[in-house]
Order: sequence, then C-alpha cells, then structure tokens
Amino acid sequence: MSISLITALAVGGGLLGLALRTDEQRRQAPSLPLPADSDGGDVTVLLPVRDEAVNVDACLDTLLSQTAAPLVRVIDDGSTDGTAALVEARLAAEPRLSLRSAGPLPDGWRGKLHALAAGARDVQTPWILSTDADTRHGPELLARARAAADEHGLDAISLAGTQETRGLGENLLTPTVFALLDILLGDWGPVARGDGAPVANGQFILLQRDAWECCGGFESVRGEAIDDVAVAARLRACGYRSGFFRSPELRVRMYRGLRETARGWRRNLGGIFGPAPGTTAAALAVLLVPAAPLLGFALAGAWVAAFLLWTAGAAASMILRAGAGYPPAYGLVYPLDALLLAAVLILGTLDRRRGRLVSWKGREMRV
Repeated sequence: MSISLITALAVGGGLLGLALRTDEQRRQAPSLPLPADSDGGDVTVLLPVRDEAVNVDACLDTLLSQTAAPLVRVIDDGSTDGTAALVEARLAAEPRLSLRSAGPLPDGWRGKLHALAAGARDVQTPWILSTDADTRHGPELLARARAAADEHGLDAISLAGTQETRGLGENLLTPTVFALLDILLGDWGPVARGDGAPVANGQFILLQRDAWECCGGFESVRGEAIDDVAVAARLRACGYRSGFFRSPELRVRMYRGLRETARGWRRNLGGIFGPAPGTTAAALAVLLVPAAPLLGFALAGAWVAAFLLWTAGAAASMILRAGAGYPPAYGLVYPLDALLLAAVLILGTLDRRRGRLVSWKGREMRV
C-alpha cells in the first residue's frame, strides 16, 4: 500500500473519529429540566437593540409569550431604522413591556454593554436575562432555565441554541464554526454544572441580580470585545457559579448572507481566539491538517487517496452538521468550508493583534 493511501486512511479515520466523538458528546449534553411550579415574574429581560427593525417584533412576541411571564425592558442604542418606534407602538397593549434609551456611548464602553448597564438600573427582580433581538425563545425556555439554575445551584446560566442558516454562504461558515467550538469544548457535563471553563453565549445569559451586582455589574466588563465569555469569567473570579447548556428551544439567525456572516465571524473569532495563540493553533490544526494532504493528493494526481480523504472529510462534516440540526448535504463542499473558516479565523486573530476588530453597526471595535 502506498504512502498516500496510508496517509489518507489515517487522517480520514482520525477526522471521522473526531466527528463521531463530538456528535456523541453533543447528544450526551445535559438538557434543561422541566419547568418548576412558579408564579413567574421574578425575571426582567434586558433586550439591547441597535437597528433591529427586522427582528424586534418577532423577538418580543416570543419573550412576552414566556410562561415565566417576565418583565421585558428594551434599551434602544441609537437606532436609526425605526426600531424604537416599533417598540413604542406596542407599549400601550403590553403592560410588562417598557422602553428606554441607552443614551450617548461613553469612552471605554462597548455599545451593547452600555445599553445593558442602562437597562439594569433600578431593576427590582431577583433575576435578569440578557438576550439579543435575533433570538426566538420557546414558550417554556425561560422557566426551564430558571429551573436549571435552581436544580444545580447556579448563579448564572447561559444557553447555546439552534442557529438558523439559509443559502450556501451562511451554511459554509456558521455550522463549521459551531462544530469547531464543540470540538474544542468537548464534554458538556462540567460546563453545565458550573465546574468547567467559564463559557457563555451572549444570546441568552440569565443572571442572579445580587450576584452580578456584587461582581460590579456590566460596568466591570465594559470594554470587553467578547462580552459573554467576560461575564462568565467575571462571575467565576468572584466565586459564583455559571452553567452552560444546549437547548433547541432557543433559535437564532445571527447573520444573513456570506459577506455579513464572514465579517461577523471574523470579529467574533478574533475576539475569542486572538488572545489565545495555543487554542488558535489547535483550531487551525483541526481545520487544515486533514485539508492540506487532500489538496496535495489532488495536485499530485493521487486520485484514489484524494477521494478516500475527501469522502472521510465530507462524511465528518455531514455528521457534525446533522447532529446540530443543519442540512447535512452542505458537507459535500468539504474542504471548502474548513478552508474558509481557517481564513476567517486567521484574519480575525490578526485583527486582534493589530488592536482593532471588524466594526459592528458603524462602531469601531478597538481592543
């Protein structure tokens, strides 16, 4: 047997094994418990918005339909597309809904964090939920998250939801990003119990108000580029426990189209991986080690070895996509998805080292 075939079988087998293990770890991830009996009303939702006219009504529909009956406070962060007017039109009919302005952005603050700090002032409920306008919440999601916090003795709980993608551009990058993050995360058990690394997703962070205020509140992370992980790390540093769960009841469409998806992930991955060169190297190894020999075999005319390695890579991509609820057929584009993600990751980490991430909604992202 030739060296190329041996290499293809070894690399392809390793890639398939990694995909199967990651898929199994996803399946074994602890689920949210059933809702506990509660009168509700002990949570205030903070929804910061900046030019979210396309999303805000649908998001509010799901938040106001929660069985936990939270108060919902929208904080407008300088929208220019009529977002605030859409919220104002609902106030008279929704007694649990309120709207306030974030005001001018002070130096040294991230826009979202400043809006959350403005929204958190004078909150009286024991819990606050920070969420985003591109999220859609199943009716029992908040109640189940509260039950998980009580069951595991957590001071905060964050959720990874189902990411909705449409078209080739979104399906090239977003499922591949989350597959990579799941590979690096590994076992979900410790992070769900609050014993693993501090992990969070800014699309859903439920915080025990007193605990978060003892940590300094949103002001304590006001300049952080990746605010969700910073919140979890801050809680951990102050001796509090935060858990991280998966839930299909949280649905999100983060980005629309290839350009927006690439820019968004370039910014996020730069913030996540930029300060951690070891993790960046591990991520690039996962993406490039299988793809490099595949391209080498193709260029050298070793078509059998190339086909074997492509088959393993495509199967691994399809397994990871299907296991997270994405259309598996897009796995057939392998290794284009892995190479594109590697390029976006490299650009993002270079941005981070230069001290400026990709701008967000007209605002510079200096680090």
